[in-house]
Amino acid sequence: MKRTSLASAIALSLGTAGSASALTVSITRMNFNGLYGVSGQVSSAGTGSFTSLTAFFGQHWTATATTFFSTTGSNTWAGTAPTGFYRYNFSLTSSQVAWGTQFDWNMSSTIPVLNIMTCTSFAPGGSCTGTGTPMQTPPFQGQAPSFDGIVSNASVPIPAAVWLMGTGLISLVGVGRFRKRWHGR
Repeated sequence: MKRTSLASAIALSLGTAGSASALTVSITRMNFNGLYGVSGQVSSAGTGSFTSLTAFFGQHWTATATTFFSTTGSNTWAGTAPTGFYRYNFSLTSSQVAWGTQFDWNMSSTIPVLNIMTCTSFAPGGSCTGTGTPMQTPPFQGQAPSFDGIVSNASVPIPAAVWLMGTGLISLVGVGRFRKRWHGR
């Protein structure tokens, strides 16, 4: 019974080892009363940032991702910023993802902006086109910026030590079985 439990635990741990994949999108441009070059990335961990390459109304801006959404159907992103309360109710399809971001521009900081993107593919190289969602707080209340980008999946490898430990444990089980058979003769 103990051998069976050990073998099952080893098989389970080896079956789940490999690499974990996180969706990362490189943001390339903003469409907000004209096109603006953008540089940076956001990830499915709800992290990342992007910034303007050219001045927007005379000032550069930076956006920091705070939340990631991929659930098909209804979603809500709400909170309070220095410029007021915001609540975005939105729906996503299976080809869409969204990030809640906080923009710092000029004298305004933590301006909440929801970025919804429709992606041709979630594989590396897939293009994502933004859908503008009206901003709910000043200084651009009612305006709907959109953002475009390119998908790049970043794999997080499982350390080689896990593989070595698993093969070592399997070897120990094999040696134990061999010894038991040898001494049983």
